[in-house]
Parts: sequence; structure tokens; C-alpha cells
Amino acid sequence: MTEPIEPGGSDPAPATKHADRLPTGGHSITAARAVSAPATVNRAARTVEVVWSTGARARNFVPPLGLITEELDMSPNAVRMQGLVGGGAPVLNTHRSGDARDVVGRVIAAHLEGGRGIATLQFSSATDVEPLWQRIADGTLRSVSVGYRVHRYEPIPDPVAGTVHRAVDWEPYEISVVPLPVDPAAAVRGAGDVPPVPAIEPAIADPTPITTQETTMPDPADAATTTSTAPQETNPTMATAPAAPAAPAVMPPPAPDLDAIRAEADRAATERIASYDPVLAAARGLVPDDQIDAQRQAAIRERVSADVLRGRLWDVFTQRGRTAAPTLPANPAAGPASQDPEVMRDAMAEALAVRAMPGYQAPASGRHAEFLGWRPSEMVAELMRARGERNIPRDTAKLAERAFQTTSDFPLLLSAAANKMLLAAYAPANPTYRQIFLRRDFRDFKPHRHLRVGDFPNLVPLSESGEIQAGTMSESQELVTLTTFARRIRVTRPMLVNDDLGAFTDFAAMIGRRVADFENVTAYGLLNTANGDGPTLTTGATAVFATGAARANKAASGTALDLTNLAAGRAAVMKQKTLDGLPISVGSSMQLVVGPNQELAARQLTVSVQAAQTSNANIYAGFIQPLVEPLIPANRWYLFSDAVSAPVYVYGYLNGAEGPQVTTGPVSGVDGVEVSVIFDFGVGAIDWRGAWFNPGT
Repeated sequence: MTEPIEPGGSDPAPATKHADRLPTGGHSITAARAVSAPATVNRAARTVEVVWSTGARARNFVPPLGLITEELDMSPNAVRMQGLVGGGAPVLNTHRSGDARDVVGRVIAAHLEGGRGIATLQFSSATDVEPLWQRIADGTLRSVSVGYRVHRYEPIPDPVAGTVHRAVDWEPYEISVVPLPVDPAAAVRGAGDVPPVPAIEPAIADPTPITTQETTMPDPADAATTTSTAPQETNPTMATAPAAPAAPAVMPPPAPDLDAIRAEADRAATERIASYDPVLAAARGLVPDDQIDAQRQAAIRERVSADVLRGRLWDVFTQRGRTAAPTLPANPAAGPASQDPEVMRDAMAEALAVRAMPGYQAPASGRHAEFLGWRPSEMVAELMRARGERNIPRDTAKLAERAFQTTSDFPLLLSAAANKMLLAAYAPANPTYRQIFLRRDFRDFKPHRHLRVGDFPNLVPLSESGEIQAGTMSESQELVTLTTFARRIRVTRPMLVNDDLGAFTDFAAMIGRRVADFENVTAYGLLNTANGDGPTLTTGATAVFATGAARANKAASGTALDLTNLAAGRAAVMKQKTLDGLPISVGSSMQLVVGPNQELAARQLTVSVQAAQTSNANIYAGFIQPLVEPLIPANRWYLFSDAVSAPVYVYGYLNGAEGPQVTTGPVSGVDGVEVSVIFDFGVGAIDWRGAWFNPGT
């Protein structure tokens, strides 16, 4: 990319074009001209005029068109100027928009003139902006660039470029100060970039000096050059004539109109504060009122734009852990949120999920449809562009290298897409064990004790003195521990270069259902321990199901699943006592758990039919529900009371991490990302009173 020629000068010969720089090799070259302050700089008002675009052709990567030669149509009918002329457009530092401090000023005026975009920029007086402003004011930093959105291209054949994509409907929305511009003529306006003021010649008939509207002084360097090189002519006939007063070369600039500057600043401040109202209104209900008021006061105090305020409110919303996302406008490409990298990344993740999982239901208000046909490399480039990066690699291999850097959005994109696919498959799954196990989550990974039936002391009458008697709670000796399970897959640089994320999407879509199946296998594996008797409890050093007075929750011998044995099992459960000797409250509902071999008998015993005689009526219809699980082997069958009333088995997750969680991280020694699924899950037995076991025949 070539640097723009400084205003007021001409393109020097190649050997001296950059003579004001120190070349390598130890040689020094005398500067061709000194750096001079641009004539349009107004230090008092901290303003400067710039040419922000001339529509120059440049190579650009535009999904889904790819790498194109782009040209901007600078005619008034092609440029939507509303974003610049309102006085609220930001001036950014090198197109960066990730931090509020990247806004270094604002555009206070803008127009089109002779195929060029002209604007007046006003810079902030903040301390961190001062070094940048001084570079502009003294002429060291001259280049600018415009940030814009293209709404429509018009392909034009070109003998050199092949096809030029001319932007015939586009919208500038910010102007940035940059070290190197895409458009060589986009720069701060100097003395050579504005019409010169004609010299005032003496007039005999009218002694009043001639005035002009142009008050810009020429570049001192140009003036010095002109003075030293202009030929000197002497008229000998004027030697004896009285010397006429010399006319000044140009009019001196008038003093700045401070009242007008203050009035303009007040008007802009009023408009800026008024632009906060729709942003604050949209945030109500999502962000607490005190936070909204605090953010409004901070925005007024720091003089930030409405877009910056919107970003701050979004940060507050996400930090509060809310799951509901704000509704995007009907046309996302026209809304301010369309340039938010987080919003774009979420939409891209939705698009990956829709493509990988048939039947995946994306939010109707999302903008995922915009990215359905995009390749992963195109998504990476677009996210980089949204972050304000200008030097985006055109080569897919180099783009892949950038994608795996720690500052890239690509790992976060993979994590978001994997989470969406995983939860979409995991949430609808309903493992049958959850109908007979009680859920109790874990605070940490230490062994947890759980209260059993009757652990709370029984109530006693209040004494005459009104004293409440103290009781003691029995402490359960049964411990249940949380266990971490994990699996991972690598997304490597070749996969991204080849635009092949098939293994990743298959993994993410499949793992949700696999985790649910894993829970079920783990739970029933515990239930089937010791031929169905279950694990050994610390209390009594006996398995969950056993015959005899200690347990009395297992049939003495296996029997067929019929009405008589079903009644015996239900009665055995209802006869169980709490720790205080009271009958357990099993409620009116029970689950009859069987395997495939006993499904027919289980459903016949629990189906509701019209009987001609009372003796033939199925009295358990509606009281006992069949639960058929292929993991129950042979002819075994169980009766489980309501898990809340009389829990026998428990399961749970780590608090705040229900279900599987997706994380991403770099791969040591390899350009890639490691996508890991971590699942914290625990099951255990805590009591025996609420269930009955029959080994079957």
C-alpha cells in the first residue's frame, strides 16, 4: 500500500519520495521538506478537516463474494450520509471498537464535494487522546480511513482487474485515524488541499482592501520554496518612484469564534444525550434500574456515543448471568447490534448448529440465516473485521494461523456452537432413571451426606411453660461423591484450511445424547449391582435390598409378576418405618420398574379396563405406573415409591454446571483448538425404605 502524497506537494522522484525518513544502512539523507502543521487544524476548537474517501479502488475480502476489487461510488445518490452528518459518528483510533477508549473524537460535519468525502473532526480533550491529537496538529499523522457498510454492489467489467465491484449503495458510519490508509488520498486537509487565497493587489480608486471567504494560509514550506526559487525582476524606472506599501500575500486567519464553538458543542451534547433514550429504553427489564441510571450518568460524564453506551449495558446484562438475549431488529444488517462481535459470533454459532443438526430450532429473532452459507474461514475473517482489524489475511492458511491465536474469536465460536448443539441434543433426552432417583446437586467434590426418611426429629407437645424441647437429628452415614467425566476433540489448522469441521460438528451434535445415555447407564449400573441387590450401605453393612427384618424390602424368592405379588410388594413398602418408628409416607403413586421381558405383564397389571365384576377390576390402575428400561436384565422387577417422599437412590450435578459443559483451549505444539466436554455427575444409594425388589422367575 502506498502512502498518500502530502497535501500541497507533488509526487517526488522515487529516490527522494520518502526523503524525510532515515533509511537503513547507516546513511543519512537530508529531509526534502519539514513536517508542517495542516492549515485546517484549529487548536482552540481541537478540530481538523479531512478527506475521508475518494472512492479509490482496493482489494477487499467480502463474504460470500470472497476477494474482490472494490470501488466506492462517491455520488450523492450512492452514499447514505445520515450516519455522518448527524454529529454523532465516532472518530476511532485505527478502526478499533472493542473499548470505549478507542473513541478519540466525533464527526461534527460531513459532506460530499467533487467526488470526495469531506468532514470536520473534533477530538476529545481526554488525556489518553492528547498524544494522538498532537501528532495530527503538528502534521506528523495525516492519514484517515472510513468505516462503512455496503448494501449493494454493481459488478463492472474492467480490462485490468477483470471485474470491479462498485458499491452503489453504501453507508459510512465512522472515520478513523490510521498510520496507513487504504485510499491514498484520504488524509488531513492541508494548505495544498484547499483553494488558495488570492493575493490582495493595491487599488487606487477604492482604498478598501479586497476580502475573501477563504482564510487558510498556505503551507510555510511551500511559501519558503516559492520565495527562494521565484525569479527576481527589477524595474529600473521605479527606482526613483516612491515605494508603494507592500500588499500581504494572504489574509491572516481570523480569531476563532468561541461563542459559535460553544454553541455547537452545546447542540452536539444535547443531541448526544437525546440519543441515549432509545438505548436505555431497550435495556429496561434486562438491566436493573440502578445500573441503567449509573451507566447513563457515566455516559454523560465521559461523552461517549450511544453505541458505546449500548455495549456497556450489554456487558452489564451478560455479567448478571441472564440467559435471555435482547431481540434484534427485523433487519439485523441495519441495526447497531449487527456490528457487535459477540452478537455476530452467537449468530454464526447458531448457523453452524443449524447446518450440523437437522431439526435444530434456532431463535426466530436471530440473524443466523445470514451466515448459513459461510465457510468457517469466512466467519473468522468477518469477526476479525468486526474487531476493527484492517490487515486481514487473504490466504486461507494464514487466516487459519490467526484463527488459533489467543486473541481470536474462533475458539469462542467453536465453544458456543458446541454448547448449542450439545444442549439441543441433551435437554430433550429424559433418561428413565430420573423418575426413580432423587436429584440433589453437589456444592463441591467432597463426599456429601444426605438426609434420609425420618432424619428430622419428631414433633412433641409444647410444654406448659412454653418451652420448645430440643431434638437431635440423626446423621446419615451414607456418602455420595461427585465424579468428573470428560472427552475431547481437536480442531486443527488443516481442518480450517480445508473448511472441514465435519468431525467437530458430529462430535458436538452426538455428545449431548451420549451424555444422557451415559447418565442412564451409570445409574442403572449402580441399581444392578450384586444381581440387583444394589450397593452395600454403611448402615447395617447390608445391600440396599435384602430379606429379613433388617431390610424386609426383597422377596424371599423370585416370583412371577402378577397381581398377588404386586400387592405383596406394595404392602412391604408401606410397612417400612422411619428412624422414629413412624410409617413412611409413600404417597399414592409408585413406579413398577421392569425390563423388556416383563413389559407385557407390567402393562397388563397397570392398565385401566372396565370390569363386569369388582373382583376382576384392576385396583392398581392409576396408582402404579409401568417404567420399562432395557437396562433391567432378566425377569427382575422393582417397586419404587415417590422419590421425594422416600428416596432410595440420588443423583446430582455440580451447582451451576447442570449437564455437560464445553471448554476450549490451545493444543500444545500444534496450531489448533482442543474442544473438551466436561461432565460432573454423581449417583449413590442413601436408604432402603422406599423400594421393593423381586428377582423374578
